[in-house]
Amino acid sequence: MKKSILSVLAISALMVSCGGKNTENKSEAHSVETTEVKSVECVASGDVVFVDLDYVMASSAFYAKEGVAFETKMQNFQQKSATTQEAWAKKEQNLANEYNKLQAEAAKLEQDYAKGLITTLNAQQKQEELQKKGANIQTKMNNFQTTVQTEGQELQAEEQALAEEQMVIMNRFKEIANKAIEELNADGRYKMIINAVSVVDADPTLNISDLVLERVNKLYEEGALE
Repeated sequence: MKKSILSVLAISALMVSCGGKNTENKSEAHSVETTEVKSVECVASGDVVFVDLDYVMASSAFYAKEGVAFETKMQNFQQKSATTQEAWAKKEQNLANEYNKLQAEAAKLEQDYAKGLITTLNAQQKQEELQKKGANIQTKMNNFQTTVQTEGQELQAEEQALAEEQMVIMNRFKEIANKAIEELNADGRYKMIINAVSVVDADPTLNISDLVLERVNKLYEEGALE
């Protein structure tokens, strides 16, 4: 379930365009996204660093408090959903068994009457009993369908609420992560900061994830999201 939260971060890379002091550098920066050579030049110059946002979130005080709490909610919901569906399946099977038994009784009654093993009066009495059983089973089926519809709608509403809560958590983390990165690079020491999901290969020394994590934790403890 942790992946379900963290995977949202991999959708888009967090980038600050390679900038320069003159027009020529700006032109090179513009080429970074399309020209591999320019990207290599940025890395070689030490202007480009990367941050593993999945790692930052998973290791943050933010996740320890808000993320874990949400994971617990989701696990509880999944268990509730599984238990409810198991109960539905069991009830449905029981009703099917009752219906099949009734069908077998009706078939036997017809056979016995055809063979002359039961009087017309007794056959009519048993038929009335079977009809009552059939009506009772139909009532049970109708009630079961109503229960499934009601409980299904409740589960769907709860699932939608959890999905919205998950999105809020992701937005809150992105907010504090962006603020941390902006503060970390306030002096413009890095020309480009990219999400690790976009990195194919890089010098580990260009990884600023721990620096971002430290700043994220500091901001969170200071109530930056309140």
